[in-house]
Amino acid sequence: MPKGQRIIVFLAVLALLLVGYFVFKTPVDALSNKGIVIMSSLIMLSFTTLLAEHFFTRPTDVVASAVSILLLLSPIQSELKDMGLWYWVFWGYSATLLILSLLALLLLSPEKSPVDPMNRASIILKTLAIRFGNGRFLWFTLFVLCVLFYVDSQSPLFIALFAYASVLLIIDPKKAIYSFRFLAPKPESAVAELFGIQSSSAYLAKVYPDSPPVKRFDVTGFISNAGGRERWIAGLVLEAYELNEQRWLKILTDDSFGELLEKTTMPESPKKGVVHLLEADSDLDLVGHLVGTVCEGATIEKLKFEYAFNISIQEGELLQVSCDEHNILYQVVEGTTGSETLESRNEAGFIIGEAVQLGIWNAETRSFDRYGWVPSMNSPVSKAETIEVPECLPNEYQIGNIPGTNFPVFIDRETAVTHHLAILGVTGSGKSVFARNLIRQIADDDTKVVCVDFTNEYGVKLADLIGDSLVQGAQADTMFTAIDIISDEMDKFPNQRNKPLIAAKEKELRDGFKAALQGFVASDNKAVLFELPDVANSAGILEYTKWFFKALFELAKARELDGKRVCIVLEEAHTIVPEWNFLGVDDKRSSAVVNSIAQIALQGRKYGVGFIVIAQRTANVSKTVLTQCNSVIAFQQFDRTSAEFLGNYMSSDYVASLTRLRPRHAIAVGKAFSSGTPMIFGVPEINEPEA
Repeated sequence: MPKGQRIIVFLAVLALLLVGYFVFKTPVDALSNKGIVIMSSLIMLSFTTLLAEHFFTRPTDVVASAVSILLLLSPIQSELKDMGLWYWVFWGYSATLLILSLLALLLLSPEKSPVDPMNRASIILKTLAIRFGNGRFLWFTLFVLCVLFYVDSQSPLFIALFAYASVLLIIDPKKAIYSFRFLAPKPESAVAELFGIQSSSAYLAKVYPDSPPVKRFDVTGFISNAGGRERWIAGLVLEAYELNEQRWLKILTDDSFGELLEKTTMPESPKKGVVHLLEADSDLDLVGHLVGTVCEGATIEKLKFEYAFNISIQEGELLQVSCDEHNILYQVVEGTTGSETLESRNEAGFIIGEAVQLGIWNAETRSFDRYGWVPSMNSPVSKAETIEVPECLPNEYQIGNIPGTNFPVFIDRETAVTHHLAILGVTGSGKSVFARNLIRQIADDDTKVVCVDFTNEYGVKLADLIGDSLVQGAQADTMFTAIDIISDEMDKFPNQRNKPLIAAKEKELRDGFKAALQGFVASDNKAVLFELPDVANSAGILEYTKWFFKALFELAKARELDGKRVCIVLEEAHTIVPEWNFLGVDDKRSSAVVNSIAQIALQGRKYGVGFIVIAQRTANVSKTVLTQCNSVIAFQQFDRTSAEFLGNYMSSDYVASLTRLRPRHAIAVGKAFSSGTPMIFGVPEINEPEA
């Protein structure tokens, strides 16, 4: 019953009580203070039944009733001595309820977990207080005690008082009014009556006692004057639950629910405020895509929604919300559980999902445009499983899809090379297989790939793509001998070094690597493997690697690469370009290699040389090189350093997702991706050719 009607009923029963007082004025006045207690009990019984505890009892209601009773009884204890022990029993009972209620309120800590000992104690005390401290019970008990002890049971006053109490407790005026209303004929489809609006798209309704069962995602319709004009609205039952032995509905409506109007029929002459259960002509696509509704706490950047338990969703999936005739796309990044008190609904548990805004897909620019405002509360949130798929341009390659959708993620192959790309992820996340497949797509007539792999894995896994090694057999041994000679000379005192010999050997190294690189660029081979000689001299290996990169940079700077782009793949990058605090036994030589690669990373883009840096942990890789990577594909990561580094590329919500990413799932962000925003994507199953 709406509040206005309850106030009218309360005033009506007070008027009835006033009439009774004038009819029995003399015997009531003869009772003096006892009569005041009886009349006060009846007035408070009326108030509690119709207004204060209309739906349920709260601890604050128990406090109010107990305090009122104690203040009413305590000053006139001597006049109620005929009650004897019953007076003290009732007084003590009320005092105990007051203490329980106050303790329940004082122990409650909303900022703490529901399982906290203090909150658990509060819940127990609250349950006891509201179960045994219902206001109607307390005031009716006080009324009964006074009437039994001080009013003649054979008198008209006794009969009139008990008749009044019976109207309140047994007949219950508000239920009686409903019963009379139910006697009026109503359409068979009428199942409930509206009594509240939570937002422009969420309505609350109370189910008629004789209505058929109404369940979640049933279709309902009603007339509403929301927006200033009366119109027929069709909506979905989002929640159907029971409270205080009554059934309630939460109905979700939206301007985008045109399908409901198309597939249902409005009943004849519907009345305003009456909710009708409608039969859909066929299955509803809306129900199959509804994820939940926008809830409190949503921001421009992040959507928060209450999960409707209708369809399954997972991290990374694409959601959409309609705002001002735009479809705003979001990507799921988090989900948390929570609970509500049973006074507000019967389902204590719920799930709040979080999704980061991607924006409005712009097919012309092939990117997401940011939407600059938050969606309305209770707006429907749906799965975006099928959206307009952009075409793959000639310079692009599809690396995967957003999970659960047909929406592809493209990488610009040229930008990925010239502006450097980092592929990061722990062992087993799918990083290396993905990287090798990407290399197959990048390697073509205009881009030559040099794989620097000290694991000897690429020679096997990419055997169909990679030709001979860059420097082979005897030539490699000759060049490494030159490095040994240079190293021996550099170990001498400066005045004892054979400088012409050093210069000759350095020229031999420079010319050897340049010839090898020019030969590869001019050949039909698309990729080549940079292998190390089979030697145990770690210092010599570092020098060998340094001279390779020096020769490459000099060729690129002199524009002697035949107009081709060169992509250098650094597998297990921490072994080639380690961070300064992870340098090996010979820090100077390790530092020289890092500096040579860093020089290419900083300036190579101008000369057509780029990197693909593949690593497990960013902590072990030179930040001078990593920070030059304008695009990143991040698979699962656990270490804090990786999270801090990737925080420069993506929001904290995506960084938090790194530890939860499933195998063959990654986050793509950077210049090589046209979307303009980070995205979680799934990598398809990749079957590498057998060696």
